[in-house]
Amino acid sequence: MRCRAAGTAAHLRHDDHAGGFGRRGACGRWSSLGSAGLSVWLVLGCGGGSADRPRVARAPTSAPRPAVARATQVPMPAPHPPPEPVAVSPSPKTPAPAEASSKPSPWGDPEQETGRPLPPRRALTTAGGQLLDQAMAAADAGDVNTARLTLERALQADPNSPKLAYNLGVLADRSGQENQALQYYRRALQVQPDYEKAAEGIVRFYLRRGAVREAVAFMAPLASSWVRNLYLQALYSSLLTRAGRLDEAEAAARKALRRDERFVPAMIALLKAARARGRAELADSMLQQAMGVTDQDAELHFLLGAKYKKDGRLADALKAFRKAVELRPDYPEARMELGLQYMAGGNYSQALAEFEHLVRLTPGVAAVHLNLGDAYRSTKQWQLAKASFDEALRLQPNLPEVHFNLALMYMSAGADYPGLDQLTALRQAVSEFTNYRHMKGPSLSRDDPSEGYLQDLQRGIEREQRRIEREKKRKQRETERAARRAPSGQPTQGAAADQEPTPASVPAPTQQAPTQQGGQQ
Repeated sequence: MRCRAAGTAAHLRHDDHAGGFGRRGACGRWSSLGSAGLSVWLVLGCGGGSADRPRVARAPTSAPRPAVARATQVPMPAPHPPPEPVAVSPSPKTPAPAEASSKPSPWGDPEQETGRPLPPRRALTTAGGQLLDQAMAAADAGDVNTARLTLERALQADPNSPKLAYNLGVLADRSGQENQALQYYRRALQVQPDYEKAAEGIVRFYLRRGAVREAVAFMAPLASSWVRNLYLQALYSSLLTRAGRLDEAEAAARKALRRDERFVPAMIALLKAARARGRAELADSMLQQAMGVTDQDAELHFLLGAKYKKDGRLADALKAFRKAVELRPDYPEARMELGLQYMAGGNYSQALAEFEHLVRLTPGVAAVHLNLGDAYRSTKQWQLAKASFDEALRLQPNLPEVHFNLALMYMSAGADYPGLDQLTALRQAVSEFTNYRHMKGPSLSRDDPSEGYLQDLQRGIEREQRRIEREKKRKQRETERAARRAPSGQPTQGAAADQEPTPASVPAPTQQAPTQQGGQQ
């Protein structure tokens, strides 16, 4: 299908510091409405990642910070931060040790040097780095196979490189080969036991299956063993929030902040826990505090956009989501929200561009294909819409929203859908709405718009049947009149008999489908 054939590794990114292609972004599971179709937002990844950032725990007063603190796998927009942080003189933005001692951290007593020292990061060999650059160029050109083969060659030459194994996992993940991706992520973690990027890849694997407990069980020993790795602490905190273990989530985030009080991923993890407790004002205050540390963090702008959206400030939300995508072009959650905002505003062409890009980043997520299909439907590309909906069903057969949007597609297309006449299209729409309602079961709300659409469709079917019957009788009369006028032996078909009937129309969908709730954030 076209929706899977598009270059699955386009816009991958490589960085000398973080050493990898771009990855999926922050946690997010929710559902929202695009156009008249149901648009579902499911788990893609989890916040607190580590791309393009130093990886070891830092004392608040004695270690360098990157130019900007990154919250979720966000590539640096400008110069790269230091390769691997080491203890040096304090940065200009950090108070001197004596000064820090007189200003206690708001997160508790500092834990500067406690915990097991982190294993050294193994640098790529010169040959491995060159092959990685070649793989990046091939991926950017859409040649995924060459990128994969080049990385495999590099890994054979440098089998102990976690970066190469991880990047092969990214390519496999974006190609929908999740089991193979999991093997590469595990290999990277075996080589570098505190490799947060590989850990996050494994966490995504669990989250896409709704296995939050398994993800927490996987992360717990890593976070416990490598307390100096602040990214692992932030990732663990976010997972604990998803699992509803809020006290532990806050403790994990504060543990990281006691080592670096300006560590933005931990601040984000803490504000997520505050939101989960329903403490919106505290979460908003934390968000502003983190924005004061850096305004160049994609996840912060994403969270700001979500806040604006909740407050009904849709123009501001759109601006924030755009900024998140600008800072990190391969940020799936931000592109999803941006596409949904465009759909809600009727800007279908821009929404389509976002979803087409998004499906290259996350080809194995049903919600992405569902929203892409709805964008194709809204631009009257019926067969591409059908292909995208079919792919969503293949990936997640129990997703009722696919049937809702298929019904809208048949209802909107009517006789314009290739190979269908008006009556057949309307009946197909009824069938899909019926499937949707059956799959929703007891969770179907009383005011679900499918009921109104079914009533419209039934009236449309009755009108079409009456129109067909009238056309049949008209043709019969024309034939009889022609037979009476025609001399013996001449054709009896009336001139008007060959005219195509005009199908009866069904009112265009005007109701918006309800936002589907029950997701996780």
